[in-house]
Amino acid sequence: MLSNFEAAVEAALIRKEISSKEIADENKSGQRGNNFELKNSNGKVVSRISMERVEQLKDPEKLAQAKEAAKPKPVIPKEELEAQAQAEREALIEKKKAEEAAFLNTLKEKGIKRWDYKHLRLDYKGRGITQEINLLDIDGERIRGWSDNFSSKEVPSLPEILNKLGDDGWEMISHVVNQDLAANGTTMHYYNFKREKL
Repeated sequence: MLSNFEAAVEAALIRKEISSKEIADENKSGQRGNNFELKNSNGKVVSRISMERVEQLKDPEKLAQAKEAAKPKPVIPKEELEAQAQAEREALIEKKKAEEAAFLNTLKEKGIKRWDYKHLRLDYKGRGITQEINLLDIDGERIRGWSDNFSSKEVPSLPEILNKLGDDGWEMISHVVNQDLAANGTTMHYYNFKREKL
């Protein structure tokens, strides 16, 4: 166990208030109130350490911990930090993939199916006899608009679209018609499809 003076000297060294133990003069140093004052041979105060800290550092184990904590941290090159961050991101992605795979396995074991959904919104050209499409939105994205009537931009007819969706495993689950009864009103068709996630 260190003396008050020795513990105060160690504290001052850790704080870099003195560069060597010889700077502090034990005969001129001492406790003053709640602090231990370290003085040099001229009687000048070179450091004030709280008595609470002095008591802590009298314990060799606490002193060793304080010295270790005070050591300068190594400077890590930028490239190494970036590589470390990238490795952490990749590890996080892998962890999420593993968690998702475990979740999917749990659903599969319980016989629970998962589904993807697709939504079509369209308006036929003319009366719709040919089932050519005037306006087409798929999953909220405009594929063909009314302004395209004056361009060469065309999309497949409804039967062609339905056949393609069917070939890709999509099953139609609803078809709703919304008719605007005003003169020259638009009749919009809403188709919803689902497909089991594999």
